[in-house]
Amino acid sequence: MENTESSARAFANDFIETHWLGLNEASRVSSWEAALTEHHLRVPGYPSEYGGRNWPDKALVHFWSLCAEHGCPMPDPVTTELVGPLLLLTLNPNQHHAHLQAIAAGQASWEVVCLDLPSSPMRRLKPLEQTDWVLLIQNQADGTSQIEILNPWPGLAANLPPTTADLKTSLVLSLDAREMLLTLHRDHQPIAAVWRNRALLKTLRTLSCEDPMGRENQRLCELEILQTAQETLCHRLIQNGARAKQLIVTQIAREIQMKSLQLRREQLGYYALTEATPPGQNEPIGSIDAPIDAHFMIEPIALISDFFMDQLETNAQQGS
Repeated sequence: MENTESSARAFANDFIETHWLGLNEASRVSSWEAALTEHHLRVPGYPSEYGGRNWPDKALVHFWSLCAEHGCPMPDPVTTELVGPLLLLTLNPNQHHAHLQAIAAGQASWEVVCLDLPSSPMRRLKPLEQTDWVLLIQNQADGTSQIEILNPWPGLAANLPPTTADLKTSLVLSLDAREMLLTLHRDHQPIAAVWRNRALLKTLRTLSCEDPMGRENQRLCELEILQTAQETLCHRLIQNGARAKQLIVTQIAREIQMKSLQLRREQLGYYALTEATPPGQNEPIGSIDAPIDAHFMIEPIALISDFFMDQLETNAQQGS
């Protein structure tokens, strides 16, 4: 793998030219996906022993910005930016070697399931294809939470939570989901998410109204200006090694994603998918110093890119 930032940048330039710009429309998407796997670029920041290229942040920024500039498809963020990094954070990542290699090769389909207290509905982030593995995040009644891996259970298709028998074969990654997700947020910042927003905003622009003074267009212009600023800031902060400030950039990137997705739902008319709550339901409950719900922390990650919109649209079509 590349030993210097300059060699990584040169490799990225050549890769984009060879496997995207140099191919015709009919063949380049399938070729691109195969090339990502062959050259370990689905997860270029992962250690090489787990299917990555061990690229530093500077090289990652260069590669993902090139992908955004030329409209290259970007990998599924659920597996590459959530599941994979969580596996790398465990005490013995080598225990998950097979999972990490499958993620790097694009061969694993993961579903994320969040379970609150028994009175709350199960929340799912489903892939388009059949689920191979489930990442389960649970909040217990006593305030504890945990993250574990298990096979899809028989009742999953019917939105039923796992039974005690289903959980017997699970592999626990952490007994403190909140702490693990905080570490994920701090140590595995999703740099790709900053540039993935650009593709989403391009989609919004093609669907936007023609009235330059319309409220919808103004909101989109605000997001586009903020997006440009975030990309510039990310470049500068990584060049300067200001990792703490870089964390703020990725937080704002998630805000851009959520606002963009909200605007897209409005453009496409999916108002019926917004859950209605009784008056006062969304008022804060309890002390402001209460621990952060681990599920709440996962929501911005679950809303990365148009991957979530794909699920939203698919579910809407199935329900119509």
